[in-house]
Amino acid sequence: MTKKKIAVFGVKGFPAFGGASRSSENIVNLLKDDYSYTIYSVSTHTNNVGVYNGYYQKVFKGVKGKRLNTLLYHIKSLLHALFIGNYDIVQVNHTSAGFMVPFLRLRFKVVSTAHGVIPKNDNKWNVLDKFLFDLSAYLFFQFSNISISVSNPHIDLFKKYTRKKIIYIPNGICLVKHSEVIKQDRIIFAAGRIISLKGAHVLIDALNKMEYEGKTIFVGSLDHTPKYRDQLFELGKERDIEYIGLIKEENKLFDEIKKSKIFVFPSFNEGMSNMLLEVASLKTPLICSDIPENKAVFSDNEVLYFETGNEEDLANKIEWALSNYLIMQEMSEKAFIKLQKEYLWSDIAKSYSKIYDSLLIQ
Repeated sequence: MTKKKIAVFGVKGFPAFGGASRSSENIVNLLKDDYSYTIYSVSTHTNNVGVYNGYYQKVFKGVKGKRLNTLLYHIKSLLHALFIGNYDIVQVNHTSAGFMVPFLRLRFKVVSTAHGVIPKNDNKWNVLDKFLFDLSAYLFFQFSNISISVSNPHIDLFKKYTRKKIIYIPNGICLVKHSEVIKQDRIIFAAGRIISLKGAHVLIDALNKMEYEGKTIFVGSLDHTPKYRDQLFELGKERDIEYIGLIKEENKLFDEIKKSKIFVFPSFNEGMSNMLLEVASLKTPLICSDIPENKAVFSDNEVLYFETGNEEDLANKIEWALSNYLIMQEMSEKAFIKLQKEYLWSDIAKSYSKIYDSLLIQ
């Protein structure tokens, strides 16, 4: 039987090194035997052109400038799909890509997945940017055949855009057996992009309050906001902090996390963090900001929460965690059990397959 054709928008390329893209890659890898996938990509994010790993990547040439590169990627993807593409379903990721959905609906059935919201305190965007994001989110939910949110708390926020049902399907994890490593006396923080909303400055402020003398590892790209990078360097100049940049290879990233005693996750805003799930899968004890998106995933018995943005509370929680490490390890075991029950990609992929099939028979 001929496999049904699905195009994927908004992930920029596989292998993925970003949160939403990594989620989509896991789903595609699990469903590629059942559906024929085309991944719309851009050369700034992948060099794998054509048939790759069981699916097809259409890769457009990227340009300098993040905003322009993203806009042109979206427009090229849209035009190619409308005038050349032959698909049964288009999967659109991110509400910021919602402006494409009404045009895609001229030819295709559309399943859209929202990976987060634009936070009000994100000073990276001006008033016009936020208006356009809001308009795009409206189009995203209004015109999609089926809309999905990876975050349950965000569904209430999205209701202002549509009266249609929004389906909650979380991100997940592929549990694999990892080699044992010897824990080193160090704290780790990691994010794909180290921007202010990830809360790295809160962690450094906490370390300063503790006068922490141990090692801290920062993983992630500092190139997106140079002023913030310089602020972090200045804040942490008296601490033993090693900035090791973005690690695209998953095994190398996981090795760094496994070797660390504590992972601190001080984010101000998330959709549903893949990093949070991945750290839990490695059984590295977690200290997390108490944002609703985190608390919807793990309980107080599974991770240690601190008040978001409160460096003094974070300092107290780090000190407690290091002094009560056996309890932290017990909590990490409970978080791992939660993953096995509720957040396996193998189960989540089946949810997407059911949605695709429900559209295909209409």
